[in-house]
Amino acid sequence: MGIMLPGELAGLLNELGYTWPKSDETKMFELGQMWMEMAESLNNAAAEGTAAAQRVLDGNQGDALAAFQQRWESDGSAMSVLRDGGTGAQMVAATLFVCALIVLALKINVIVQLIILLVQIIQALATAAPSFGASLLEIPVFKKLTDIVLNMLIDQAIGVVLG
Repeated sequence: MGIMLPGELAGLLNELGYTWPKSDETKMFELGQMWMEMAESLNNAAAEGTAAAQRVLDGNQGDALAAFQQRWESDGSAMSVLRDGGTGAQMVAATLFVCALIVLALKINVIVQLIILLVQIIQALATAAPSFGASLLEIPVFKKLTDIVLNMLIDQAIGVVLG
């Protein structure tokens, strides 16, 4: 289970017009790890296949074996598909790891911004009596500034993903 927003900040986030992302960075990391394991399995199968083919080729000779070797080493052969599959699985895993880190960074930054806003609101409320309520006029400004920062954070995260 990924980072969850504390209840006190959930209402504040909803008040700003945002919802907490349902993306679970922990699940993304786990899925990335599964893809890495699959890549390792594919690479192991490719290594075992290459070793077996080499044993066949080392102990024998003839036209059939020459044709086998040519097919074995050609593009689109089982070996090249396994190697490419392993590389592709590693790329998918890396992408999932990067996306999980982006989600994690975004969630942490949103929490930090909401805490800053909450502190600003508390300060405005605390100084309301001495300022005869004038400090309460700062609250909408603080909310708008936080809204702008949250939009920037989301745009940056989208920019990194679409990069």
